[in-house]
Amino acid sequence: MAHPVLWRGKQFFYPIGNTPAVCLTQDLCPTEKADILLLGCGDPRHILYTVYTNSTGSQVASRQLDFTCCDLESAVIGRNTILFTLLADDGAEQNAPQIWNILFHFYLDKASHDLLISQCRKLVELSSDLDSWNNGPYGHFLRMCTGVTLVELRRLWQLYVKTTTCSPSEAKAFQSAYAADVKASRAKFKSVYTAGRAAGPLSMYALKIAGDHYNIYWETGICSAVPKRPSEVSYPNATLAYSMAGDKFAVHYGTDPLACFHLAEAFAPAVGSARHPEKVTLKDVISVCKTQFSLWCTSVSKVLRSQGSSSPSPFIIRCFVGDALSLCQALDYSHITKSTSTLFPLAPWKTACIILDPSAYGTGTQSPAPTMFNVIDTSNLLDHVGVLNILAVTFPILQRTPCATLYTEGLSGSSPGDTLPRQLCGDIATIGLLLGLIPVSFVSQFTNRSNMHELILQTKKEGNRTQNHERLAWKLLGCAEKLLTDLDCTIGIAPEQLAGAFFNIYLNMFAHENAAQKLSIVKQSPNPITFFAVIHYHRRSFVEILGVIKRRMVTDWDSTMNMLQDKIKNDKTLQIGMNYYQDLCCQLHLLGIFDVDWVSLQMVQEVHRVKRPFVFRDWKTLPQTVCVVLCIPQARLQPLLPVLDKAGTPVLQCDVRGGTTSNAFSCINTVFGNVKINGKGDRKTVAIEEDTTRRYGTSPLVVWFWVPFVVLMNERHLSVGLSVLPTPVTCMSLTMKLGVGLPLFRADMGDEQCVHILRQRPNAVPESPEKKSMQISGRSMKSPGPVTTFVTLDKECKKPLSFTTRVDIIEPDMKASMTSGATPTVDQVSMHSIAVALGDKSLQCPFPLPIDAKKARLRIARKSFYIEVILPLKLALGETDADMFPVIPKGGDLALWNMHRVNLDQCMPFSTANKKALDWVNPHVSFMMSDRERRIPHGLTTGSTLLDVKYTIHSMFGHASGIAPEKPALCYALQEGRHVFAMLFITDFRLDVGSHAMVADAWVMPSSPSSAKVKAFNKVSGHVMAGSNMKQLGMGVEERKAWVHLLVAATERCRTWEHKTNCEYRVQGAIPLTFDPEESPICSCGAGVGAEAFVKKYPMLRPLAPHVTRAAISPLFALSYLEKVDGILQDAITTKTSPTPASAVAVHHVCAACGKEGSGSGSLLSCSRCKVVRYCSAECQRDDWKGHKKRCVASSS
Repeated sequence: MAHPVLWRGKQFFYPIGNTPAVCLTQDLCPTEKADILLLGCGDPRHILYTVYTNSTGSQVASRQLDFTCCDLESAVIGRNTILFTLLADDGAEQNAPQIWNILFHFYLDKASHDLLISQCRKLVELSSDLDSWNNGPYGHFLRMCTGVTLVELRRLWQLYVKTTTCSPSEAKAFQSAYAADVKASRAKFKSVYTAGRAAGPLSMYALKIAGDHYNIYWETGICSAVPKRPSEVSYPNATLAYSMAGDKFAVHYGTDPLACFHLAEAFAPAVGSARHPEKVTLKDVISVCKTQFSLWCTSVSKVLRSQGSSSPSPFIIRCFVGDALSLCQALDYSHITKSTSTLFPLAPWKTACIILDPSAYGTGTQSPAPTMFNVIDTSNLLDHVGVLNILAVTFPILQRTPCATLYTEGLSGSSPGDTLPRQLCGDIATIGLLLGLIPVSFVSQFTNRSNMHELILQTKKEGNRTQNHERLAWKLLGCAEKLLTDLDCTIGIAPEQLAGAFFNIYLNMFAHENAAQKLSIVKQSPNPITFFAVIHYHRRSFVEILGVIKRRMVTDWDSTMNMLQDKIKNDKTLQIGMNYYQDLCCQLHLLGIFDVDWVSLQMVQEVHRVKRPFVFRDWKTLPQTVCVVLCIPQARLQPLLPVLDKAGTPVLQCDVRGGTTSNAFSCINTVFGNVKINGKGDRKTVAIEEDTTRRYGTSPLVVWFWVPFVVLMNERHLSVGLSVLPTPVTCMSLTMKLGVGLPLFRADMGDEQCVHILRQRPNAVPESPEKKSMQISGRSMKSPGPVTTFVTLDKECKKPLSFTTRVDIIEPDMKASMTSGATPTVDQVSMHSIAVALGDKSLQCPFPLPIDAKKARLRIARKSFYIEVILPLKLALGETDADMFPVIPKGGDLALWNMHRVNLDQCMPFSTANKKALDWVNPHVSFMMSDRERRIPHGLTTGSTLLDVKYTIHSMFGHASGIAPEKPALCYALQEGRHVFAMLFITDFRLDVGSHAMVADAWVMPSSPSSAKVKAFNKVSGHVMAGSNMKQLGMGVEERKAWVHLLVAATERCRTWEHKTNCEYRVQGAIPLTFDPEESPICSCGAGVGAEAFVKKYPMLRPLAPHVTRAAISPLFALSYLEKVDGILQDAITTKTSPTPASAVAVHHVCAACGKEGSGSGSLLSCSRCKVVRYCSAECQRDDWKGHKKRCVASSS
C-alpha cells in the first residue's frame, strides 16, 4: 500500500463532520455532469448541500450528479445509507425531526428509535446480495461499488436491529455500557469551541455559544439550549454503538453537530432586522441549523421522488467501504484494463483485493459507473495519509478538463504559514510541475475563501491544542490557458536537475530519519513531538510519486535514476537512510520504474548459477524479488498489546538481519488470520483465512513484504523481525518496554513455522507479465512532442526559474522575414502565454505556469528556421497580470478557473441598517491585504495590479455596506482618469457561507455607445448624478484591464441564464470582448435577466433594467499559507476602524475621505507628508488620518 502500516490502538469514530458543508459543484460549468469522488466522505452534509444548491433558483439545466462515496469506516457509510433511504421514502418531510435525531443525537426518543429500527429491518431484507439490492426500491439511485461493501453494511444494520431483540438483561447491560462510554469519551478540556469556525467571518461572536453547546451536547447527548435531557429521550442511538473501534460508543471527543452548518446565517443581521450578533442566543443558532438541514433534506427528497426507478437516475450515490488510496488505484486500473478484478487491497489489515461490481463497472454496462472524475474531494485525509500520497493516486483519475478540481483539506498545523510547503515536501511550484496539479490560489495569489475564523481561533488556542483548517482547490497544470488543448502537455527537464529535485523530495519525505533535524526541532519548537507524531511515507510512497512523474516528464530516465541512486548512496543527511536502500530498489523494480544493475534478471541468473543458499534449496529458478511471510503467534503478541495501544499510531516495519547486514523494509502488509501452506520451493503458496475478530481472536499476526533476492543471498544465517519504527514519540513511550530498536518479534529465516519465502504474495492468483506491467506502469512515459516546454530549476534544484520552448517557423511569410534578418519580438498574450512575432505574423505559445515576456531571451536559428525562447517564471508575490481572472471556453460553455460559482438567490442577504451590527465587516474585508501588502505605499497605483483591485473592492464594500462615514452611494463608477467604463449598482450584501465570505449582489452596466442605453441613462441621470449618489472609483490603466476581466468572471459566476447561440463571446472568439473603455467587454446574453430585483431595490432606475447584468463580486483574500496576514487581525478587531476609501486615494482629483471630486486644478489639499493623498477639507483630512497614517510614507522630494 502507498501508506505505511500503522498499529491502531485506541481508535475514534467520526460519524459527524467537523467543518461546514460545501457545494461540491461550485467549480463546474452549469451544464456539466458532475462525476464526484468523495474520499473519506464522512457524514452526508456535502452531498445534501450540493443537491440543495443545485436545486434552488432557476437553473440553466438539470445537472446530473453522480457521487462515489468512500470511507474506511463502514459505520459512516451505513449511517449515510439509512439517511438517504429515509429521504427517498414517503413522509420524509414529516420525519425530518426524527431524521435529525438519528443523524446527530446520542440518545433518541421512541419515535426516532422506532423509525431507525424499522428502516434497518427493511434494509436487511433488501440486502441479501447485490442483485437483490440493485433491483430493490433504492437500487436505482443508491449503489454499492463492491459486494463486500453491501455485506459489511448489512452486518451493521443487523447489529442495530439486534439491540432491540436481545434479552432484558442484555439490553440493560448495553444501555449501561453505552452511557459509561459516552461519559468517558467527553473531552477533558475546559472548553471546546472549534464549532465556532462554522460562523466564518462572524466567528468572534460564535465561540462562546459553540463552547456552551458543546458542554450541553456532551452532557445531554442531544442538540439543545437546555442543559437537561428530557426523560423520554432515553434510547441509545445504535448507529453510534458499532464502529472500527469495536462494539462500543467511541465518538471522537471533539464532535459537535453545529460544526456541520453555516452559523453565519444565525449571527448576521437578517434583512429587516438591526439585531447585533452579540444578542444571538444558542436557541437561535440551533434553530438555524435545523432549518438548514430541513431545507437540504427536502431538496434531496424532491429529487429522489421526481425520478422513476425504471429510468437512469440523474442523482446517484455509490458506496465503497475501504481504503481511499486503494480505491483510486483500483479505479485507475479498471479504467485502463476494463477489468473489475483489481490487485489492490480493500484496506489496511485486510487480505482481500477490490473487486468492483461488474453490473456497474463492467464493459457491457449500458450506463457505466465513472472511473474518472471532474470533482475529487479528499476531506481532511491529508492529515491521515499525506498530501503527496493523495496527489499521486488522484492525478491519474482526474478528468482532463479546465473545470476538473481536486479539493484537499487539512486541520493540522499550528498556524497557516507552516502547512502547505512542509506537507508537500518541497516548493509548491516545483511539486506542481512534477505531479501536474497546482493549487489555483497559489498561481492567482488570492482566494475567494476567507479563513479569518481560523486566525481568530488561533488567538483562542489553549496549551498545545492547535488546529488550522485550510481548504484548497487544485487544478491541472496550465488549464487556465485558453490555448492549451492538451492538459497532459509534455514538460522536459535535464536529468541532473530532475535527479536533484527527486533527491530533495526524498530528503523531505523521510526527514524523520534525519537525526540532526530532529535535534534542531526539539530545541526550537515548543511542541516538537507533533512534527514526527505520524509518518505518512515509506519507500513505496516515494516510488509511486516517481511513477507519476515518469509518465509526465521528458528526460533521459536511466541517467536521472542513476544520478539519484548515487545521491542516495552518498547521502549523510539521513543517518539511517541506507537501511532502507534495498527496500527502495525493490519497490523501484516492482512498480516498473527502474532496475538497479544487481536486481536485473541477468544478475539473478548468474548468482543462481554460482551459489544456491539454504532458503532457495528447492527452487528451480530465482525471481528478481521474493515475498517473505512472517507469522507471529498471538501468545507472543498479546503481552505487547497494552504497550502498543498507548503509543498512539506507531508505524510497523520489518527487517532482514545477518551477522554483518541489516536491511529495513517498511512496505509491509499485515492481517490477523490462519495460514495454509501448499507446495514447496518456488511452487510454495500461502493462503490466509482472515480472522474477523482480529486482535481479539487466537489467530497469528501474518506479515508479508517483498525483498530483492540478493538480500537473502549475502549471508548464510539470517533472521526476519517485526518492529516499531523509532521516532521521538515511539522511543519515548516504548523503549523501556520493548528495548532499543523497539523489536516486537524475530525468527530465523529457516524457521518454517514462522517464516515462508514465496514467489508470489499470499492469496495470489498467477498473473500474466502483461497484466502485471499494466498494473504497475498504467501509462507509457512521455515522449517529446512538436513543442515541448523545458523547465530549468535553480542550483539547489528546489525552485523553477525559467521555461524554454522551441518555436519552429513553418509559415512562409515568417520564414521570409527570418531569412531577411528580421528580429523576432515576444509579447505577453496572457499570464500563461506569449506571442512570437515576425513581421506581421505571430505564433502563440502556452506555458504551464505564469511567465514574464518582458524578460524573454531569444536564440535564433535562421538557417534551421526555429526560435528558442527562454522565459523566467512570474510567481513572485505581487507580480500578477491584468488577466488574473481567466474565463475559458469549454465546449459550448464557459469555465471559471479561479473564482467559484455562486447561486446568489440561495445566499442569505443581511441587513446593513445597524452599523454596530457590522463590526465584523471591516476586519473581514481587510483580510484581503497581507501584512506585506499593507506596508506598500499607496499612491496613484501600488505597483501591484492585484493590490490595486483589492483596494477598490475594499473601498466599494466599505461605502456600500454603510460602515464608512458617509451614506452609501446609489452607483459606483469605475473610471480611468475621468472616463467611466462601467457602473456598478449593489442591491444586497449576501453571505457566501460555503466560503465564509460576504459577496456583493451587484448589477453592472458597461459603457457602450448603444443609443438605447444612452437614452435610458439620460432618463435616470438626475438620480444617479445627484449629490453623493455616484461614488467614483478611480484607477490606472492596468487596474482597468483587470476589472474588465473581473467583470466578465463576476457575471459568469452567478449566471442563471444560458449563453445564446449568437453570444458575442462565441461570435467574436474573444473573452473579454474588448478592452476599449467605450465598449462593453461583457456579452449581452444576461442583460436584463432577473432585473426585477434591481428594480425593486432602485425603482427610480427602472429604465436601466434591460441594460444591467447581474454580477457576484467577492473579496480577494490574501493567502495565509504563502505570507503573513495575522497582523490585520489585531488592528482591525481592536480598532474596528472604517476602511479608507482606498481607490479614492489613487485618484488625484478625488478626496480620499469622502470621495468628493475637486472642482478644478489645485482645488484639493495634498497630504503635507506623502504629497499623494488629497482632501477637500481639513476636516476630511483629520477624519482619514487614523487609517491613512499606516500607509503614509514621506515623499522623497
